[in-house]
Amino acid sequence: MYEHSVIDKLLKKVDHGSVIPLHIQVEELLMSIIKLPDYANGKLLPKEVELAKNLGVSRSTVRQASNRLSEKNLIIRKKGIGTRVNKDMVTTNLDSWSSFSKEMLEKGKTIISYVFELKLIKSNKLVSLKLGVEEGTKVYKLSRVRGVKKEAKVYFISYFHPKVQLKKDYDYSRPLYSIIEEECGYYAEVSKEEISAIVANKALADKLNIKVGDPILKRDRLVLDRGKSALEYNIGYYKAENFKYSVELRR
Repeated sequence: MYEHSVIDKLLKKVDHGSVIPLHIQVEELLMSIIKLPDYANGKLLPKEVELAKNLGVSRSTVRQASNRLSEKNLIIRKKGIGTRVNKDMVTTNLDSWSSFSKEMLEKGKTIISYVFELKLIKSNKLVSLKLGVEEGTKVYKLSRVRGVKKEAKVYFISYFHPKVQLKKDYDYSRPLYSIIEEECGYYAEVSKEEISAIVANKALADKLNIKVGDPILKRDRLVLDRGKSALEYNIGYYKAENFKYSVELRR
C-alpha cells in the first residue's frame, strides 16, 4: 500500500469500535508516522485523502488530527507541495507517554475521580525549587484520587507554575496536559521522572483504600514546556498491584 511497510501495520491499529474518538486515534497514528526515519528526515507525509480512504474515515477526521500536529508545530504544510515533519520540533514529548486517563480509555473503562481538590497555596521550599519560583509564591495545587468503578487506583498531587491558571469548571475527566495546552496555552513537552518503591503510611492507605504497609509505586515528575521551563511538579502514588513501569532503551 505504502512504500514504508511500517505504515501498513499502523493503519490496522485504528479501531472503529473503540470508545476513543477516531480523530484521537488518527492523531496518535500520525505521531507514530512522523517518528519513522524517512519522514523525520524530510520525506513528504501521506496525503490526507489517501489516509482517509485507507483508514475508512472521513477526510475531515484526518484533517482534525493533522491540524493538532500543525498547531503543535510538529508538521509544516506547504500548498502545492505537501506536508513534512518540522525537524526542529520533533523531540521527546508527552505524546510518547502513557497517561492514566489514556490507559483506562484504551481498556474501555470509565475513569472516576474519588477525590478532587483544586486550591491556591503558598509554595514550600521543595515546590519552589522544582518550579523555579520564590518560596511562598501562590501556585495551584491539584489533588486527585482516580480509579475505576469500586476501586481507587492512583493518588496524584500536582503543583503548577503560576503561569498555569486552572479553573474548577474545566473538564478534568480529560487528560491533564490537553487541558493545559488548550485552556492555558502551554504545550507540555518534556518529562523528568524519578520512580521509587515505598510502603503505604496511614494517609496513603486511606486515600487508596489499602492496608498500611502495602507496596506503592511512587513517581515524581517534573514537566517542562517547549522553552524548557517548568509547568508542573507532580507526585503520583500508584497501587503497586495494578501498575508496572516499562522502559524501552535503544543503543
